[in-house]
Amino acid sequence: MTRRQRSILAVATLTQAVAIGVTLGVFPLLLEPLEASFAASRTQIASGPILIVLALSAAGIMAGGVLDKGEVRRAMLFGAGLLGTGLFLASVAPNLWVLGLAALVAGFSIPFIGPLAGMTLVRRLFHEEPGRAFGLMSMGPALGSGFFAGLAGFLLQGFDWRFVVRLLGAVTVLLLVPLIAWVIPRRVEAASDSPSAPTSEIVGLGDVLRRPVFWQSALVFALSAGIASGWTNHLAAFLGGVGLSGSQVTTLVAVQFWMGVPGAFLFGLLSDRVPLTALWVSMLLCQAMAFIAYASDISPQAAAIIGVVVGFMTGGMIPLFMMLLGARFEPQILGRAMGMSNLVMLPVMACTAILAASIYESRGSYDRAAMIFAAGVLLAIVSLMFSNRSAARR
Repeated sequence: MTRRQRSILAVATLTQAVAIGVTLGVFPLLLEPLEASFAASRTQIASGPILIVLALSAAGIMAGGVLDKGEVRRAMLFGAGLLGTGLFLASVAPNLWVLGLAALVAGFSIPFIGPLAGMTLVRRLFHEEPGRAFGLMSMGPALGSGFFAGLAGFLLQGFDWRFVVRLLGAVTVLLLVPLIAWVIPRRVEAASDSPSAPTSEIVGLGDVLRRPVFWQSALVFALSAGIASGWTNHLAAFLGGVGLSGSQVTTLVAVQFWMGVPGAFLFGLLSDRVPLTALWVSMLLCQAMAFIAYASDISPQAAAIIGVVVGFMTGGMIPLFMMLLGARFEPQILGRAMGMSNLVMLPVMACTAILAASIYESRGSYDRAAMIFAAGVLLAIVSLMFSNRSAARR
């Protein structure tokens, strides 16, 4: 890996850390303060991340088109500025309508500086051991989520949530814009071929959508990442419900995010050497067993241990899916394929967040929701097997 590659990889990792950390990573710590500030129900506030992912999914198609053309620096600068705008708007929101608009703005920014942009850079600039590069880059969301969750939890003990969100917006713009402008190339051309992806004539998005392997692969990501993301919105409230104190909850949420750092690196490294199916199945089985445990009368200590293990295992979700897409599709279409996968993931994430909130409000417990989520994760394994069969036929 050259010095230039290391610099680009470091900035791509940082932009993902900030993009995911200051939005989806911080939200579990803001759930209850937002409820109190707007006198809203948990279901209403839990809709915030759904709006973020809705905008993220819609923007993924647009961002994928720009990134597939190689306009990486322009896309990332746009995303950084838009994310800062969304956070500032949230910090001054007078009602839920404006807060929802801020969530849409912030979500729209993520594909331009998050995993989608990072995937484009790695696939076009790192031709040797791309799994290792994906693993290193994919540590960003876990690093950012853990860092910003811990920071937000600490700041919320002494400051209003509006000040905390405004501070995160300032950090986003002042940190990312100069680094992107300095390090990221203006254009990054696609390689003429790829050792791990099919090579053929130029294909469009419609060609990809007509392939069963796309929908089967996207469903694997939708069920695994969608359920994980939707559940994360309730993680802090769940942990508080099993008997952990406020400081313990903040620490554990941050630790669970942080455990995704070594998880992302290890799974990325292994993906160059171990069959993707074996890695996916091990991760999904762990996720399903965790939900089954959450549905039982779990102790605070057991919840903490399971959280650490789950954080490590699910850290591999993004690098493994990037490798899966890279093995299924042409390099020139990967950005849009990833963007469409996010769109498929949206309804799963939305249903997870709202279903968990609804069941909690009706039963005072997350137990029944956890069993439903365990079944959904196991269904992802079935979809993976169908995806493998479709890919083999091609």
